[in-house]
Amino acid sequence: MKALTAIIAITFISVSSLFAQNYPRPLLAPGESQIEGGLGISWINENGKTVPYYMIGVMPDLQFGKLGIGLDLTMRISTNTGKIRKSDWSGGAYRKIIRYISWGQMGDPVYAKVGQMDMATIGHGFIVYDYNNSPSYDNRTIGAELGLDFNKFGFQTLYGNFNQPGIMGGRAFIRPLRFTALGEIPVIGGFEVGATYVTDQNPNSGIVYRETTAFPLNGLGGGTTYIPYNTGKLSEYGFDAGLPVLRIPFADADLYYDYAQINHFGHGSAAGVLVNFNSLGLAKASIKLEHQWIGHQFIPEYFNQFYELNRYVPNDTGYFSQATQLANTPGGQGWYGQITLAVLQQFQIVGGYRGIDHDPNGGLLHLETRFPSLVPMIAFSAGYDRWGIQSFKDAFQLDKRSLLYAFFGYKPYPFMTVGFNYYWTFIPVSGGYEVQKRIEPRVMFNFSF
Repeated sequence: MKALTAIIAITFISVSSLFAQNYPRPLLAPGESQIEGGLGISWINENGKTVPYYMIGVMPDLQFGKLGIGLDLTMRISTNTGKIRKSDWSGGAYRKIIRYISWGQMGDPVYAKVGQMDMATIGHGFIVYDYNNSPSYDNRTIGAELGLDFNKFGFQTLYGNFNQPGIMGGRAFIRPLRFTALGEIPVIGGFEVGATYVTDQNPNSGIVYRETTAFPLNGLGGGTTYIPYNTGKLSEYGFDAGLPVLRIPFADADLYYDYAQINHFGHGSAAGVLVNFNSLGLAKASIKLEHQWIGHQFIPEYFNQFYELNRYVPNDTGYFSQATQLANTPGGQGWYGQITLAVLQQFQIVGGYRGIDHDPNGGLLHLETRFPSLVPMIAFSAGYDRWGIQSFKDAFQLDKRSLLYAFFGYKPYPFMTVGFNYYWTFIPVSGGYEVQKRIEPRVMFNFSF
């Protein structure tokens, strides 16, 4: 009951925040395009120093029917040497330029996206939820999503990184009653069953470090060491079922059940309800509440927004890996709650929290807010994510378990914004990641059409 109370409290406190993605998509009307450009200064933390750069760029979001294109054409120039920042364009400039190329929207009969994955989810999200392939601002990658819905059956696929072996997988689903006359019955005709398989082809995905005690030949002076053991490329599979229980003009609701097994580790299951509200197209809201039964050596939403950071990270003690955390996870029960609210293009709020009983490090928080024009002359957006939450006080800290993006701007004219970005992100260092802070005051010009 305490876990459920915490979930509800934090979920509704979330009237402050979207994942700290590099550039959240603007809240545009269907078919609307936008070109945003401007100049400013970037102060970037590099190698323990704060380095200033002049910044100039254009970031278009273009819509041509169902085709959407988002680019990042930003250039940073050193204030000391006058040279372009090399790391912005090294390792494949196209990965920094292409934010997304998409067709349709998630839930359409045909949906496809190539580019940076910010909140990729498969099925109900018990295996893959809010996956982000580019949590590092300087190490953005290109992945792809594809979803096809043929009414009676369909599938969804995800490929995380075209540059190197990584996450790949998908879900196939069928609505069996639609092959019979029962498929014409409202509500229950949408009964759906699915199967999901996801694997990480990165060779480090299954590395587990085991603690051992070593003794010299004389039997004295023994010490603790950590020995790596590779369980193989990690994979997870699962089965699910969903039943529509309500379909009325302004609301619908679905019940669902998921089961998942991580190869060489444990299994878990979840049952939940998802309710969507739609007020004449002006306001939309959704509530998701899920109860989870978690076995030993199992983590729900294993492939989440922090997975690329936590897969395998050398550190001061020699290592950290997601698989090691998985191997040491106790069983228990947990809850996941999420609320989303959006009104036209005025504001959007998302808040979600997962808590696991008897696991002090099992908390996972996602907050997001965007207010582009709700308050006259003010624009604000922010996103915050944190994993391994141990208490309410620990939920709001900035360290290696956090991601943060925030923008605040003043709009003296409808087409002009004066403001600044703040990023708490990561930079690749010696096979792992270190925290990188960015402050970017800027003047931007925005044209929608």
